[in-house]
Parts: sequence; C-alpha cells; structure tokens
Amino acid sequence: MSAPARYVALYDGDCRFCIRWRDRMIRRDSKRAIEWVSVHDPSVTTRFPGIDREDALRQMWVYTPDGSVHKGAEGWRILFGVLDGLSWVSGLYRIPGVPFVMDRVYRYIAARRYRLSCSNAACRGQAGAGPRALGLLALLVPTLVASTSVWGCGEGPPDLVSERLQAIADPQAEDVVLAMFEAYGPHTAWSAHHNVEYTYRLQLYAGGKEPQKIVHQVHRIDLGAGERSFAQDLEGAELQVVRVAGSRIEVIRSGAPVTEPTQLEFPRAFMRIARFTFLLPWNLLDTESRLQYRGERTPPRAGHVPSDECDVVRLTFDEKDPSRKDDWHDLYVSRVNHLIDRIHSYRGEDRSYWLSLWSDHRTFGGVRVATRRETHASDVAATIGPLEAVVEYSDVRFDAPFGDEVWAGMPEESEAPSIPAVPATAGRLAPPDPSAPPRNDAQ
Repeated sequence: MSAPARYVALYDGDCRFCIRWRDRMIRRDSKRAIEWVSVHDPSVTTRFPGIDREDALRQMWVYTPDGSVHKGAEGWRILFGVLDGLSWVSGLYRIPGVPFVMDRVYRYIAARRYRLSCSNAACRGQAGAGPRALGLLALLVPTLVASTSVWGCGEGPPDLVSERLQAIADPQAEDVVLAMFEAYGPHTAWSAHHNVEYTYRLQLYAGGKEPQKIVHQVHRIDLGAGERSFAQDLEGAELQVVRVAGSRIEVIRSGAPVTEPTQLEFPRAFMRIARFTFLLPWNLLDTESRLQYRGERTPPRAGHVPSDECDVVRLTFDEKDPSRKDDWHDLYVSRVNHLIDRIHSYRGEDRSYWLSLWSDHRTFGGVRVATRRETHASDVAATIGPLEAVVEYSDVRFDAPFGDEVWAGMPEESEAPSIPAVPATAGRLAPPDPSAPPRNDAQ
C-alpha cells in the first residue's frame, strides 16, 4: 500500500458521538490536511488491505503521509499536531505519564461511545456519564496532567471551564463556547494572569459624522474575585481618577473628591461596562449567566472583506435585577477562527438594539484581544446602523507591575444608587432620553 497524500483518520461512522468529534476537528482543519473515512466504507478494505477491522472498530487508526500507522490516543496526538490551535496538546504528550493517562482515558471513552451517542436526557440517564462530560475530559486531561507538578499529587486547580460548560445544558452552545475559549486563550493562559493594564481610547460619535467626545485613559483591572478596576484620564480639561472595588467607589476630579452620590452613578456604570466588555469572552464563565445556541448565520459584511459564517450564542442573565430581565446579547462566533465577529445586543429598558463589531485581534501574554470594537445603532435584524462609538485598546500588559496599593485607602461603601452587577455589553454611555418614544420591534 502506498502512503496516503494526506493524513487519513479511520473512525466508526456508525457512532454519532464519533461523528460529532469528527465535525469539531474538521472545523479546525483549515488546511484540509486530514481525510476522515468511516471504517464501514466499502473502499476501506481496498485502500487499506492490511487493516484489522475489529481493532479499527475498537480504536481510531491514523495513517500519516510517511506511511506510518498510529492507533487510539496516539492517533489523536498525531492529529492534534496538525489541527489549528491544538499543537500545544500534542506537545504535552512528551511529559512523562501523559501518554499513559491519555491512553486510559481514550479506551474508557471508546468502550462507551455508543452510549455517549444518546441525544436526550432519558437516554443519557440510562447510559451513565453524558457525552459532554467525557468529551470535555478527553480534551482537558492533558492540561490537568501537565499541571500536577504545580498543584501536587492528588490535587488540582478548580477547572472552571469544565464546570461552566457542564452547567450550560445546551450541547451546541457548549461546543461553540469551548472552541471560543481555546481560540482566545486557552483558559490556562488566561487563568495564569492576575491583572491587566491597557490604554483605553473611546470616541463617542452618537450617530454624528465626527466624534462628539473623546475619552483617553489608562485602565488597570484586577483579575481576581474583588472586581477591582481603576481608570485615570490622560487628557481633558478636568482630569479624573476612578477607583472601584466591588460596591465601593472613589472619584477624584481635578484633584478634589466627588462625594455627591448622583455624581458617582455614571463613573460606576462606566467602569463596570468597561470591565465587562474587556473581559469578554472569559466572563462567560460566570454561572449566573445563561447561554443558548441560536443557529447559524452569515452576517452582512462590515467592510471590504466578506463576513465568515458564524454560530450564534445568546447570552442572558439571571433575573436578580428586574430592569435587565429582558436584555440579551447574541455573540456571533466565526466558524473559521472561532473568534467573536460581532455582538448584537438588546436592552429592554429602552427597547434599543446595538451592534458591536470586533476586529484587530492581537495576542498579549498568550491571550487574544479584539483591540478595536465599533458600536453601531441597530435593529431587530442586526442591521448595521449609524456609528455610535469606537473603543480601541493599546499597550496591553498582563501581569503589570501594580498590586493592592492601587485600591489602598478607599472610602467605605458609598450610598450611591444600586447599579446592575452586569451591565449591557454595548449601548449608549449616557442615560437614555426619557422623552424618546419606545421602539416596538423587540423580539
């Protein structure tokens, strides 16, 4: 038998669980380096006369262009090396103990693949472990094994990605979000950082042809649980410094503290919006939010380059704040690179739609950031309307040389009006005009 021109992966084409994983890998094969062939295809015996069919049904066989054959977990190692964004997984196999663990994991899953093909809750209940948990395990075990040298034998860091995805309860949304986390990180790169500093530039057009206001600041964000953020104006007539730590806030304007509660409301909301927007998509790990798959769509082009086909995932929040119970954000995730292309948002408070276009993705500290985000007015069909604002990020530094001293000496909790914990992802930065007539095109 002559060596194949491409990698050939022989898999069980009667197994729906296997087909789902094949489809995930095809989306990561931009060079079309792998040919996927079902073991049940009549051409297999002719193309691969030496194949042991029973063994090929027990474990995947991978033929490489040099004529070698790799089976089971070792076959996956070979495929990871040529798939987009997964070469790092292949590299982990060089760590002592990883091949042994991955072989055991692979055999466990392969022996239960037909039960994992169940598509409804009743079937999964009879079958035991669900496909999402074990499928995720197959991808995450190498990372967890590699981390044992840091966390010690028998212990490990909390796997927020695994816990979050298992809680989504929507397999299609889960697949999209997992691919997105890998494209932006992976999560191991993101979770290794403790803070970030960047230069923030906001141009507020509000539908006009020229910016009506420009905000130029340096932002510092603590990535821990305290929701601490800092902003300092770099230019302007009344330079301002804002410090937020949970529900506490301090605003110093032109060297004097701002104490009027109503004057603190806008800086507080602004900083929460700025923090939430920059941290996307990683704040999707928040268990208080809900994610639902909304289907496929190719959005209208935003420039000269045609838009990618996208998977749409809707983000909503628990109804702790009645004013946000009708809000939603549709994340358009490219099927080509698994990055966010745009976010279509609806705010129930004033029945308004907004479209945020993400571009200029760059990598800092192993994490990708969309360094330009344009917000446009929109409608229910996600039509791009007048330009509202442009936000640009530069000089991004993770693990910047600052710490707790940035928030030291802050006043006690302010009695400022309560602001929602998670504000709208996009929209006007000023309060809505109460005299504006309501819109009637809400979904």
